[in-house]
Amino acid sequence: MSSAHERAKELARAMKQAIMEAKTAEARAKRLGEEVMLALAEAKKEIQAASEIVEYPVGRYECKRCGQSSIFSQTYRELPPCDNCGSLEYLGAEPTITKITPPPPKKHAAGMYECTGCRTRVVLAEDLDELPPCDICGAHKLKAV
Repeated sequence: MSSAHERAKELARAMKQAIMEAKTAEARAKRLGEEVMLALAEAKKEIQAASEIVEYPVGRYECKRCGQSSIFSQTYRELPPCDNCGSLEYLGAEPTITKITPPPPKKHAAGMYECTGCRTRVVLAEDLDELPPCDICGAHKLKAV
C-alpha cells in the first residue's frame, strides 16, 4: 500500500508544480498581451505618421526666435536647427504636405481575439480579411476582446 500512497504523494507534488507553472505562464501571457497591445498602438501611430509627407521647399527662412536668415538650397522633411540659436521654428515658405492614400481596411483589425470554443486568446499582429483558426482547438470562431 505504501507504493500507491507514495505515488499519490508524488502525483500531488507534480500537480502542485504544474499549477505553479500554469500560474506563472498565465501571468507572463497577460504581460505579453499588454505589451502586444502597446506595440500595435505604436505601429498604428507610425502608419498614420507615414501617411503624410511634409516637405519644406527651397528658399529663404527666418528663425522665429532670433531672426537669423537662412537660405536652404534643398527640400527638407524637417528643417535643421538654426545655426545661431538652435531653434527649429522658422518663418518662410509653407511646407508641401502630401497625403498617401492607405489601402482599404481589412475586415479584422490587428489585436487580441478570443476563441469562443476554448476561450484561448489569440493575437493578430496585422490586419486580416480572414481570421485564422484557434491555435489550441482549431475552431474558426474568434471574437475581438
